[in-house]
Amino acid sequence: MKELQIIKTEFHIGLDAPVRLLHVTDSHICLANEADAAYDPELIDHAKQRGDAFGGEEQVEFYFEQAMDYARREGITMLHTGDLYDCMTEANFAYMEKALASVDSIYAAGNHDFCHFVGRAIEDYQYKWENLRRVQPHVKQNLYFDSRIIGGVNIVTLDDGYYLFNKGQEEMLRAEAAKGYPIVLCMHVPLYTPKLAALLLEHNPCAYVTGAPREMYTKYPNDRRLQQNPDRATLEMIEYIKSEPMIRLIVAGHVHRNFEEPLDNGVMQICTEGGYHGYARELILT
Repeated sequence: MKELQIIKTEFHIGLDAPVRLLHVTDSHICLANEADAAYDPELIDHAKQRGDAFGGEEQVEFYFEQAMDYARREGITMLHTGDLYDCMTEANFAYMEKALASVDSIYAAGNHDFCHFVGRAIEDYQYKWENLRRVQPHVKQNLYFDSRIIGGVNIVTLDDGYYLFNKGQEEMLRAEAAKGYPIVLCMHVPLYTPKLAALLLEHNPCAYVTGAPREMYTKYPNDRRLQQNPDRATLEMIEYIKSEPMIRLIVAGHVHRNFEEPLDNGVMQICTEGGYHGYARELILT
C-alpha cells in the first residue's frame, strides 16, 4: 500500500507570519454496521461495494489516518472540504466523530455527507435539508456556514454541495469580510472556471461545478441540468465572491483531482485530489 502523497503549495495572501493547513477532501470512508442494517438491510452490502470502488476500505482509512497523523505531528489544522464518508450510516457517523475529535480540524460539508444511499434518491437541495438534521450533530462546525480565525487568516466554510448558495450565506460572508481579515473561502464544489470545466467535460456528462454558464449546463443530461442550474441567489453570491477584496484564496474538492486555476478576478482556486486516492495538500499561507 502506497504512502500518502502530500503536495506542498504556498500562497501569498498578506499575512504577517505563515499559517499552515493540511487540506484533505473526498476521503469516502465506507462503513456500515448492524444498526445500519436494521435501518436499511441493503446498507452493509452497499457500503462494501462503494468501498471497493474507492480501492477498498482498508486503503481508504489508511490514507485518511495518515493525513490525520501528519497534521498532529506537524501541529497544523486539518481542513477537510467534505465527503469524509460516502453515505450516511451510523458507522460512518461514529468514525467521523472520533476522527475529527482526535485532530484540530475544520470541516466543510460535501454532497455525500447528506446522501443516504448513493444512486437511490434524487439528490437536490430539498433532499439535503431533510438529511441535514441527521448529519449536523456529528460535526462541531455549522455545516451551513462557519468561520475560524487562525494566525490572522479567516477560514470561512460554507455548503455548496448541491451546487447552490443562498442569500443567507451571502449576508454571513459579508459580515465575515467586514472583520478585516484576509479570507480563505472553503467549500466542497469548486466554482466554475473555463479550464476546469473543460477538463471535467472530457470524461463526464456535466462539469460538476457551481455556477456553470447557461450555454454549458443547458447541454447537460436532464437530471444534471436540473441539479446544477444556478439560481439567482447562487449567481449573485458568485459575483459577490469575485468582487470582495478580502477573499484571497478558494479551496475546494469534489472533482477528485489536483487542479489550480484563478477565477476571472485573479483569485486562485485550488482543488485537491481525493483522499481515498492517497493525496493531501499542505497549504502554506504567507
